[in-house]
Amino acid sequence: YVTVFPFVGLGILFFENKWLYSATKANIVNSLLYIVSVVTLPILGLVINSTGFNIMWVNLGVLLTLGSHALLAFTTLMPFVSMILMGFGYSMLACALWPMVAFVVPEHHVGTAYGIMQSIQNLGLAVVSLLAGIILDAKGYIVLEVFFLALLCAALITGVILYMWDAANGNILNRSAWVRRREAKQKEE
Repeated sequence: YVTVFPFVGLGILFFENKWLYSATKANIVNSLLYIVSVVTLPILGLVINSTGFNIMWVNLGVLLTLGSHALLAFTTLMPFVSMILMGFGYSMLACALWPMVAFVVPEHHVGTAYGIMQSIQNLGLAVVSLLAGIILDAKGYIVLEVFFLALLCAALITGVILYMWDAANGNILNRSAWVRRREAKQKEE
């Protein structure tokens, strides 16, 4: 999230400066993330609910977002492609990340857990948004994109560590949906 929302907040000027887009065209490109997510969120939610393997999907979403920022930073490829890719990555992450809370937190504490999770996310968004503005003003968009890429690399490393920890502790977060359904059925019996 911290590489998506702060970027969108600064993206219009980026598209106007790097690609010499008009304000209208830059706005359209910038909004593609949300347009893509309107369509992909329910579809990816269904796919992830059907397959499971949430950590894998989270890491794939991070990789897609990393690829999107790399394309924006280091190529002149039309940014439509990058923003569509970012929309897929954002949607994938959202659909896979938030349900994991319910896998590990007792039902009577889920609301509190989501509240804490949202608070941490908002803290990250506030800090990264401030840093993004400072970096942009001092060093420009390419350094800002490198900053976002570094954050995404850290997220990917964290995701791989979480995957390994989960694998060593019973695959609670990265179970297949089939295994989850079988276990739920066994609890009912």
